[in-house]
Amino acid sequence: MMAAIVCCTFTSCKKSLEGEYLNPDGFTNPTPEGFYSNVQQQLGVFRTSYGEYFHNFEAFNMRLGTGGVVNAGAANTFGWGYAPYGDIYNRLRSIRAMNDAIAKLPADQQKEYEVFVWTGNVIKDYLFYQLTDAYNDVPYTEAMKAQDNLFLPKFDKQQFIYTSILADLKDVSGKLKNYQIGGSAIQKLILQNDIWFAGDIIKWRTFINSLRLRLGMRISIADPQLAKATIQEVLQDGVYAKNRAGSITLVDKQTDRAMEFLITRALDELRGRGGGYLWLPQNMMKVLRKTGQPDDPRIPVLFQPDKDGNYTPMPAEANDITPAFRERIDLTDLSKTFPSLYNRSTFERNVGMPALILTSSEVHFIMAEAGLRWPDLGISVTDEFRAGIQESIDIYYEINAGNKDTGYNGFIAASMPVKPLQAIIDVFLTAKVTEFNTANATEKLGLIYDQRYVHFNMLKPYELWADTRRLTKELGARVKKGASNFLVMERTVYPTTEETNNGENFQAVRASNNYTSPVWWTGR
Repeated sequence: MMAAIVCCTFTSCKKSLEGEYLNPDGFTNPTPEGFYSNVQQQLGVFRTSYGEYFHNFEAFNMRLGTGGVVNAGAANTFGWGYAPYGDIYNRLRSIRAMNDAIAKLPADQQKEYEVFVWTGNVIKDYLFYQLTDAYNDVPYTEAMKAQDNLFLPKFDKQQFIYTSILADLKDVSGKLKNYQIGGSAIQKLILQNDIWFAGDIIKWRTFINSLRLRLGMRISIADPQLAKATIQEVLQDGVYAKNRAGSITLVDKQTDRAMEFLITRALDELRGRGGGYLWLPQNMMKVLRKTGQPDDPRIPVLFQPDKDGNYTPMPAEANDITPAFRERIDLTDLSKTFPSLYNRSTFERNVGMPALILTSSEVHFIMAEAGLRWPDLGISVTDEFRAGIQESIDIYYEINAGNKDTGYNGFIAASMPVKPLQAIIDVFLTAKVTEFNTANATEKLGLIYDQRYVHFNMLKPYELWADTRRLTKELGARVKKGASNFLVMERTVYPTTEETNNGENFQAVRASNNYTSPVWWTGR
């Protein structure tokens, strides 16, 4: 009797589980599409990770001038509490596993899965460029091959990695150009397993070609011929983030857990540590508010007023912080803070804040710079410069208006301003265009950099770090926005395990394993 009851209970539970879950054997029988979804959902790919951003703010805000720091005048030492090396390789494992799973299928099924392979390669490219930007030469061609008994990969040169990535992105974009999702069960899997774009091929091509523009401009000094060719090809293709609707952004689907593991938690904790570099930085305010020009309309959505109702920046230099100023620095009453903080409604409390993966504003600034460097591309530099600012204003007001939390401790109504009328914005844009048109070619590059600086602010430290390093050769101190005692590191150092476990191959990069050796694409 007991055996019958157990058997009956087990059968009932099994049927219940099968009814509750689409694939009750999913954990023991992984699928290619499951690996594909897995890599997209990992923190740090498109989703903003709390831990990573917490350490990024500490490492980059003071060096890039994207956060006001109470500068004591002491010389800085290099360091970064986060090491992207291991995390990025771990994220790549699902791509390798997916490709291995597909390779074991019959040829006809492999053909059905080809869109997974193509776009999976794009994710791999997206991760690898970030890895090489941080370290310069890294294992690439021989990476992720432990299954093939290759445990000690060589370090590939950054130039080779960039050339390979750009070639792959071009290839995938071309393959997707005439691709249509068919009616087979396998092809339809992309519709639900593509967490980012739900199988929208146009969005994939927009992302890929926009990424080609970003990386093409990254090598504009080190390999201007390939840079120009890449940008020219994307222009001819015509599919990229050319307007606000084409911006690649992502709102996390688990907003109820944002204060647990996303960027909002990092901001909350950093502010609680005496401002955490989240004060309005003086050098950014110098870009946002210039004598003889209207105030930048983004000021009220990027920052919030201090206790006196003013937008007061944290001085960048120690000798500018008078005793009287220091006495007024206060985080006790968050509705009466001094000086000004980053806008808490836009960023810290906004659990629906989208990750700005690759916006049209960034693309417009890339196009403006490309038009300056290669006039024969036929790009209207002024129009691109103006559009980049306009669409940056638009997206930050959209983000601010999307905040649903107005009851948090320290909320002030001024943190959710009404967007100015377009006529007022146009006056500002006209002033910026006039300033731009009267500048010489070098200063034009500086003014474009300034707009990237404002647009990226603290949200895109990797891209601002890259642009700062790249343009140092041409613009020098013009791109120095941090306090004078904070030096911009050229790269970060490899984990000690690389030398310990892969010593023979590590000899090729040992001499540059420091914070001061420039990466290849700086041209220095």
